[in-house]
Amino acid sequence: MKKNIYLFMAGILSLCVLSVQSYTLFDIDQGTNNNDRVSMISDTKGKASIPLVEKKVLDNGMTILVRAVHSIPKVSVQVWYAVGSKDEKTGEKGIAHLIEHMIFKGTEMLSESDINMLAQKLSASTNAFTSFDYTGYRFDLPTQNWKKILPVIADSMINAAFKDEHLNSEMKTVIQELKLYKDNFVRTLLFDMLTTIFPDHPYHYPIIGYKQDLWNVNGDDLKRFYKKHYVPNNATLVVVGDINPKEVFTLAEEYFGDIPGDPEYKRDETYHNKDIISKGVTLHRDVKQPVVALTYILPGLQEKNKHIAETLSRILGVGKASRLYKKLVNELKLVTSLEAFTFQLFDHSMFFIIFEPKNVEDAEKIIGLIDAEIDDIIENELTDKEVRRAIKQAKMQFYRTLESTQNQAYQLGQYYLATGDENYIFNYLDKPFDELKEELVETLRDYFRPSVRHVGKILPLDESEKKYWKKLQQESDDLDHRFLSGRVRTSEVEPVRYADTINAEKPVAFSFPKAQSFVLDNGLKVLYYDTDNTPKIDIMVEFETKHYYDPIDKLGITNFVSKMLTEGTKNYTADELADELESRGITLSVGPGTIGMSMPEEEFAKGLELLNEVLTNETFDEEQIEKIRAQMLTAIKNFWDEPKIFSGQLIKNEIYKKHPYSKNPLGTAESIATMTRDDLMSYYKKYVTPHDTKMAIVGELNGYDVHKIVNKELGKWSGPPVQNISFPELDQTQKSVVNHPINRDQVVLALACLSVRRTHKDFDKLFIFDQILGSGVLGSMASKLFQLRERSGLFYTINGTFVANAQKEPGMFLVKTIVSLDRLKEAEKAITDLLKTVADDITQQEFEEAKRAILNASINNFESNAGIAGAMLFLERYNFSADYFDKRYEELEKITIDDVKNAVKQVLRPDELLTVRVGRVE
Repeated sequence: MKKNIYLFMAGILSLCVLSVQSYTLFDIDQGTNNNDRVSMISDTKGKASIPLVEKKVLDNGMTILVRAVHSIPKVSVQVWYAVGSKDEKTGEKGIAHLIEHMIFKGTEMLSESDINMLAQKLSASTNAFTSFDYTGYRFDLPTQNWKKILPVIADSMINAAFKDEHLNSEMKTVIQELKLYKDNFVRTLLFDMLTTIFPDHPYHYPIIGYKQDLWNVNGDDLKRFYKKHYVPNNATLVVVGDINPKEVFTLAEEYFGDIPGDPEYKRDETYHNKDIISKGVTLHRDVKQPVVALTYILPGLQEKNKHIAETLSRILGVGKASRLYKKLVNELKLVTSLEAFTFQLFDHSMFFIIFEPKNVEDAEKIIGLIDAEIDDIIENELTDKEVRRAIKQAKMQFYRTLESTQNQAYQLGQYYLATGDENYIFNYLDKPFDELKEELVETLRDYFRPSVRHVGKILPLDESEKKYWKKLQQESDDLDHRFLSGRVRTSEVEPVRYADTINAEKPVAFSFPKAQSFVLDNGLKVLYYDTDNTPKIDIMVEFETKHYYDPIDKLGITNFVSKMLTEGTKNYTADELADELESRGITLSVGPGTIGMSMPEEEFAKGLELLNEVLTNETFDEEQIEKIRAQMLTAIKNFWDEPKIFSGQLIKNEIYKKHPYSKNPLGTAESIATMTRDDLMSYYKKYVTPHDTKMAIVGELNGYDVHKIVNKELGKWSGPPVQNISFPELDQTQKSVVNHPINRDQVVLALACLSVRRTHKDFDKLFIFDQILGSGVLGSMASKLFQLRERSGLFYTINGTFVANAQKEPGMFLVKTIVSLDRLKEAEKAITDLLKTVADDITQQEFEEAKRAILNASINNFESNAGIAGAMLFLERYNFSADYFDKRYEELEKITIDDVKNAVKQVLRPDELLTVRVGRVE
């Protein structure tokens, strides 16, 4: 379920020099004085406070926000407009989102190909997003190229073309996007609840609009809306990264200062007539696992209430130590998963509690128990411990934000538009502790009453209803066909103009981090690196055994054991372990063959102690086994309800057949149902071993004797050597077709064949070609496959790679997209035709840009502690040298364009591909 919620949230949209360690962020005095402040930023070295974000307002009203961050040579440039779908009037629904698409289609200076091609040339990652409250455009670039995007952003502010020919092709893409969202049932439910709850407010209408809203839209309609709202005094430029703030302000004045503002511009106010009313929405869909969502309406983000929404969500339903998780998952075992989060819109926010019941008949009982838990807080108040736990978690989340220039820029833009405070991201928790506790309880009392609680459900579609659902889908397909047949594009895609006049600069020097290492007597190899970018430490553990070690009669056992590691030990019950971790701000995530930890730097020793606890003292309590078994069976249901996900398993079944890589990490319902405690304990003793295990530690390690402290906490961990499994030779893929029927609006289409392993001599050649064929490391919109999307409007999303799943054993060539049923054959033919000539169609410019993209993007691995740890383990896994990243340039320069073409032809045989279709297919 968590994956669905993240998809929902993503679907809403689609550092002056600061030494972070010099500041104590979100400091909480652990004394007994409850009037202590939760201090967001306090100078620990006696220096005067300095602004975290520098701000300037140009004479035309445009706001510039800048934060310098020099961890890696990267800059995120984002422009935000205070206009979203809520600003649309009757007859304009869906226009804000359409404009977001069409901005990339050219201006008087730019052809429709220029922005995408320029981004590729500059090694930039680019995208855009539309919400109810705002629209934004982002460009993430290497330091040496960031300035070159400013004239493009400025030109797009005033000169967008909005040609009807371009709109005709893009409209097909938008319809595909609309269908894509309809197949995300959790997202659909939450938006339908929004529509139901706000009948008199613009939040009632979907951001993308309805199909009927789009039928008659033309370029002039877009231009009127654009000219009204895309003005400098309604825009904010956010620049975060390896820059000089003064230079940013100078360049902003140069490129944007002469654009005339609109002194008469004023955003219309919106209203919602509040009521004491509870509403419900029930969707019936072709799924196996029911979902229930409770929604409470809170004041909007413009009221500066992020501290309330975030703290409440963590207290109620984020983490295993949260109130509702402990009550409903651990104690009563009525649900298999539960979480809480807030969808913070500017005018009104929605607080969600979402759970998956074991039995849908218990839904009302579960809702009653949630009401009772909220009543208990109102009557007996919150404990200091649970509030401090929530604040600790918020602190760690903030540190993770500091590790991403893109995320910082995004949050600066969003929160500034909502609150007018450029430093809100840094000060939103700056409240006296007792005042915060009181606000939390008051919010529950005022806004979480059963009389104003809204309920949404996704229930399995009754067999008798399926024929009606198919009929509705067919009617929708016919309507789309009729509508789109009248929107035909006859012109060719415009060639590049402006991008050809711009040259990319040489990369700036970067010193790639190098690990220090040691090996404990028990065989554990430890890699570590000291960095003071944030005051936290991250640990990654990689075992030799992965899910493909699962015995054929116990598929899923690696995953089962991994989930049990946090469910109680000899010294901690499951609840006690969760409390101990989360109250210290420590996160512990375990997956098949991996463990990840993140902790405040002062908790390093305790973190290692708790890691040793789960590695050596797991008890495999029978009650906890049954809880995890139920969760895994639910996860398997969810997996087979998601065509975009399980299509990957269908592909692996055919490519790898009986090879270990064909195994599903989740296992099967049958294998999980029959797993015993003895099975789990035996696997734990045999495979959770320090032999052949690698650990990477990255963070603020200054002051720690890493070898000494790791040896103290983990030196007594013991276990046998791992016996390697054999990997059979794989046969070349033969032409075949797999059709998997499931009732969805769109069809997942995939073409695949066997490729090469990570250490193969041709890997880099194929990886270069990945940047040309698919989105590559940049998520490029200049790829061959994306250009096919631009010409045809066949799909909203498409990607291709030659190295999917390439590890110690061979990976796959894979092209995957999602397309409507009525255009399936057309899409399949278009992709196949492209693949027949794509190797010979590579140009020297594409080849050079692809190599440059790889080199520039490789630095992104070192932006965060976890990224650095992952890079260290990557080098260790494949026995690559410590200077691997330093030598990437000279190694890639040895490869010629002919080398790439030959390597592609060795793998790709377009007439011998596996074809997988998932949807309304027979």
